[in-house]
Amino acid sequence: MSSTPAAIATHNSGGGSGGAGTGTGAGGASHSAKRGRTDRAGWRSSGIGAGDMQPLRKYTPTPTSGTARLHSTQDYGYADFYPAKAGQSETQLTERTIRYGYVDMPIVENEHQSSHEVVYERLQDARVFQELQSFAANVAQKQNARGGVASTALPRLPNRSVRSDEQRDDWLRALANPRVPLSVLVGRTPFGLRGERLLDALSQNHVPLQRALWAIRLIGVYEMLGMQTRAPDHASLRALESQFTVQWSKQFMQFVERTLAAAPTNADATSASPEAAPTSASASASASASETWAANWSFCLALFHAQYNHGLLDQRHMVSWLVGLLRQLPVDKCMLVLRLLVDYAPEIGKSRNPLRKLIGAIVFRIDHAARYPALQTFQAQLSRFLVSLFMAYPDAFVEPTTWSAYSTALENAGAMCEESVRPALRRLLGQVNMRNRSFANLLPSPDALADAAAAPRPEAEPLSILASLSPDSDIEQAFAALFKQPAVSSAHTLRLICYWAVEDQIAVFTSQFRALAAARLCRMYLDQPDALASEVQGAVVGFLDIFALPGASSDAVDCRRQAVRRICLLLERLADVGCFSISRYLQLLTARGDFFGTNAGSTRSQRHLEYVTSVPCRSADERSQRQMLLYDCGASQISPGCTASYRRSEVDGICARLKAEISALLPFMLAYACAAPMRAYENDSKPAVALDIVQWWMPEPSGLTGASGTNSDGNGNLVDFSDPRLLPTASRYSAAPLTSPLAHSVCTKDWISPVTDHIDDLPVLNRGLSLESSRLLATGPRCVVDQVVNQRLMPLVYDYVVKEVKVGVDNWRVITRPGTSLLNRRQAAVVIRLLVEAEYYGQLLDFLLWTLNHTTVAQVQALVHRTLRQFTPVWKLLGRLPSAVIEVTKAYESSSSRGSSDSFDF
Repeated sequence: MSSTPAAIATHNSGGGSGGAGTGTGAGGASHSAKRGRTDRAGWRSSGIGAGDMQPLRKYTPTPTSGTARLHSTQDYGYADFYPAKAGQSETQLTERTIRYGYVDMPIVENEHQSSHEVVYERLQDARVFQELQSFAANVAQKQNARGGVASTALPRLPNRSVRSDEQRDDWLRALANPRVPLSVLVGRTPFGLRGERLLDALSQNHVPLQRALWAIRLIGVYEMLGMQTRAPDHASLRALESQFTVQWSKQFMQFVERTLAAAPTNADATSASPEAAPTSASASASASASETWAANWSFCLALFHAQYNHGLLDQRHMVSWLVGLLRQLPVDKCMLVLRLLVDYAPEIGKSRNPLRKLIGAIVFRIDHAARYPALQTFQAQLSRFLVSLFMAYPDAFVEPTTWSAYSTALENAGAMCEESVRPALRRLLGQVNMRNRSFANLLPSPDALADAAAAPRPEAEPLSILASLSPDSDIEQAFAALFKQPAVSSAHTLRLICYWAVEDQIAVFTSQFRALAAARLCRMYLDQPDALASEVQGAVVGFLDIFALPGASSDAVDCRRQAVRRICLLLERLADVGCFSISRYLQLLTARGDFFGTNAGSTRSQRHLEYVTSVPCRSADERSQRQMLLYDCGASQISPGCTASYRRSEVDGICARLKAEISALLPFMLAYACAAPMRAYENDSKPAVALDIVQWWMPEPSGLTGASGTNSDGNGNLVDFSDPRLLPTASRYSAAPLTSPLAHSVCTKDWISPVTDHIDDLPVLNRGLSLESSRLLATGPRCVVDQVVNQRLMPLVYDYVVKEVKVGVDNWRVITRPGTSLLNRRQAAVVIRLLVEAEYYGQLLDFLLWTLNHTTVAQVQALVHRTLRQFTPVWKLLGRLPSAVIEVTKAYESSSSRGSSDSFDF
């Protein structure tokens, strides 16, 4: 029987009995139709018959996947999941439940009874106690696993692709623009921005504070990503982060020290300015420099506070650095740092040792300021700060050995405080005084006090005497205290002086002062009648044998470089005053065989290898001895300045950058020097400057100066100085085109007066030394800096003079003495700045005295005079102040044109 839609509709409306699947007629037709629908592929696996009905499934609440059970074996359910259960007592309606409500039965019979007895008895069993311990440890481990970080890796950042200087400058300008989103800058993070270079870039581009913090964090994460391979687990990663924080803190503190060192003073006159600039222009330039420094210092302080608040600085290193800064800085710099010390006094007060060091430094500065009436304001500020520390931390003053000095300073400081504070101060002074006297064996009798005053005081330790030295201290008094101790030998005292001069973790300007002071002390010892030069030489070499440099790992490269540089600076200062001979030092190493055979691999020989390759050798004999010594250890290919810390490419890069900077600042002088050999050939005379020095200053064909200077003609051949076409012009040396007529022609004629800077060229020539060049001169290898500044630049400066000129029709109006310096004020200021940045103070004094005797320009004379007065403490440390005064007096008396200047002011 065929099934039709009409039949199916009739069957459904009638409700026949064929629904069980066993009927006939219409019921069979309906059954056949249903079977046809269920024969489809999507339904075939369900197993539903023709007349079956699928009952609804009862909903049972179930927890989500991954939910932990409350117990591993008992059915206590799940955490934060309480579904209803069939047959539970809450759902059973009994008469009691209906009448009185449901009351849950307690687990124990009496809930107010303590279970101490039951638990305590079971805990007496060692096995139960161990099981309980293991259970608690297992729970703690599971909680740590659930709450810990899934991965110990640092956040993934895009690769840094910016490598050129132009792209780096564009990135910094975009960073300083608040409208540029930070998400855009992440993908273009440049290379080469780290440490002090990053901080200089942020300050120079005036980056807003919050964006500067973001850049510091970003660069720090990139730096730690490079070291992440050494952190296999989470603990190692945390240690790596702490290590990087300490390293970054040291770099930031060095940046703060350098900013402090650049603070302008009233005697600062070494900045370049136009030759004939009036006094108002000089004052305007000085005011502009002061405003620039004030902005840099404000940014430095704001960045200091922000980094500390965000945890980017190591607290322990920061506290110790702040405490040591007050004792080491000059007085004018201490006034700037005092605000920082007041702000971070609560942090310093958390540790007793730094707090006591701070108190000792404040008392020392108060005693020093009390000697000078001009420092009364500074003394009052320090006194108020000392009183505030005493009121907040009186326990730190309980120290019987120093309480006498502390009590005197506090009594004097109390007279400067307000009336409302004095009663509390006197009461607290009495309490602390009683505690100190109780520690000193209770109120000694007057006779004992008199005996103690009459007894000789114990001599101070040499290191404590040296630590108390400052630029304002009496060096002769310190020498008398150092070398009048019978218990300490003179050789040991000399080694301690060398150690104090190169001690780690000291400020940059402090290391300069210590090297000068150490050389002065050694010279004073050598001037004694019974002193021998061999004794001082042996003590210094003995110190070099035992002094340990920082490790050679990648993390300590900067520390090792600075340690080697401080030692080379000390050897230079000692050699300048005649207390150390580089030649004898090289001969001793050769005689001992330190670099021969298996001895070359020892730790001591490796240290001496770094000293030998880094210390400047100024004579040809010293350079020959060094080359022979390096040949013995198989290091004959090592060039000067290349040590275990500096590669050859780095040394060549430093030379190239310094050469380019100096060439752009002194283009006329270098062009005149390159034309000097041709003038000498024309006059049948010998050039005053060696040709290899002139050849080194020749620019590269591309216009960029290089380190070698041997390919000036483009084919690797030496330049023929007799051909004017191959000689460079001043315009080629400068970084920008010059408009002066003399800048585009070879200096073939003899000059008889200093070249006046063209007014349009002043923006190009009158710029100061770049921060990068200042950093290279201050922190670069001493051998490389000496080679560029002292051996290759200064001979050109002394040769930049008027030659033998025949008086003719075109020059008879200008009568100039041969040998007169051709330096104008700007050029002299540049040379002075280079010598100061390179720390060649002895050479600076020689240059100033030479210029004073060889110049006829009034502006240059005034600049030299002010510079001589500015560095008077340095000449005193060098021991050359009396001779310098004599030379200046002779120079002013020999020329009537300088008679208006007062030489006795110097």
